[in-house]
Amino acid sequence: MKPGKRKTQIGLVLKQFKKSRCIAVSFLLGTLALTLYNFSSFGSMVSRQFWPEIGKVVVSEQSHQVLVNLSRTIHRSSDDLVKPPGDVRFQRLNIHDLWLFSAFYDKISNKNLVRIFGLQDTELNDPVMCYLIEANETYRIYGTRQLLVDYHGNRLRVVSFECEINPTSKPNFVSLTFTSENTLPTNSLEVLYSLPSQRNFTVCYAALFNFTNYRQIIQNVEFNRVLGAEHFFVYNMSISSATDIVLRHYQKRGLMTVIQWPLPASEIHYNGQVLAINDCVYRNKGISKYVVIQDTDEFIIPNHHDTWGDLIHEINQDYDLKNNCSTSHEQIGTYIVESTFFQEMPTREEFSEIKQHYFISDRDETMFQRCSLTVFTNLVRMNQTFGDARQKSIVRPEMVLFPDVHTTIVHRPSATDVLVNESLALVHHQRFYSASGSILDTSSLRFKDAVIPLVRRTLYSLSKQGLQF
Repeated sequence: MKPGKRKTQIGLVLKQFKKSRCIAVSFLLGTLALTLYNFSSFGSMVSRQFWPEIGKVVVSEQSHQVLVNLSRTIHRSSDDLVKPPGDVRFQRLNIHDLWLFSAFYDKISNKNLVRIFGLQDTELNDPVMCYLIEANETYRIYGTRQLLVDYHGNRLRVVSFECEINPTSKPNFVSLTFTSENTLPTNSLEVLYSLPSQRNFTVCYAALFNFTNYRQIIQNVEFNRVLGAEHFFVYNMSISSATDIVLRHYQKRGLMTVIQWPLPASEIHYNGQVLAINDCVYRNKGISKYVVIQDTDEFIIPNHHDTWGDLIHEINQDYDLKNNCSTSHEQIGTYIVESTFFQEMPTREEFSEIKQHYFISDRDETMFQRCSLTVFTNLVRMNQTFGDARQKSIVRPEMVLFPDVHTTIVHRPSATDVLVNESLALVHHQRFYSASGSILDTSSLRFKDAVIPLVRRTLYSLSKQGLQF
């Protein structure tokens, strides 16, 4: 055998060995994570009840018809049209302190199930029965519950119910009741299924409560569109009339989905934002490759890249290189971005120098003031960054089980998270937090020339609807 040929064959063997080792590591990680899911309760993260060994029981035709009529009453308008996606409401489980909001088809650890999100009193632990309407029958099965973590000690917590179904089952509606109650359910949720991929980035905002700062919505939407956002989800608890005009404007353009958010009780942390976030991520599963979780006064801004897509591409490459595996990044479910507070404007002297470097015209300055574009004016930030409490995340919906405000509570088997180096990106949180230390950071101004034309067009359109700036 010639030396050159031997060297080529040896290189091929080494390459195949590395690839096999990479696949083996991925397999072992997936097996370990799947085992942890089945045989642990994630420590203090969630409380889990194991599946009882019971099959489905078909209910009588009379009971089936009662539940079918209930689903029609709840999910259809007076003219028998299906209600729009945003017109959902909390539904109470009989007379208990338990309210259901949304239901999704899900699959985890080779189990097909319907997952139901809601709020419940922490003291409730009664076993639940799921009633599922499929085709021309209704069947019932036992369900389980998982209480999501809550560090604030409120009476109500976010709950996830699981109703395991056969792999071939595709129920249309689901209802819950307690097994101890010999009555049919009084609630009915449509089961939502994943749709084909439609976009790369979707932004999920926290619930809006007594919200009046409509300029902040415009600023955030248009800036994030430049970074790659294609759709936005808003949970509307209570907003001003001007804010409503802005949201309707974006809805008409197909850029925004507004979910009505009439919380049934107040004893839940921060307007039920954890429930809203989980609902939003699950609604985008399959539809959006990534979901960005943030508030309207926050911006995940790359320091060197032009878009979120370019940023994630580099993070994935670095992750693969670090793990010596070209597919390691496929396990990333959450990209955690450290946060800091942008609190003040630069001094007059500092801003004069900045204007020369970034070519800020008098017209630009007028726009900054007219639409309160603080992302371009409040350029002095804290010298401290937050990576353990106030960070924000970009998640892959199919890789996370329970996302949260700042990061993911529980990933799906084999998935993990990665902390984004602050040299690559930071969350620019536009509000005052502390007077300790300051750094002049002009990274947002790189996007000025792309953002301002979008803002101008939006202002022009809104002014024709009577909104003054």
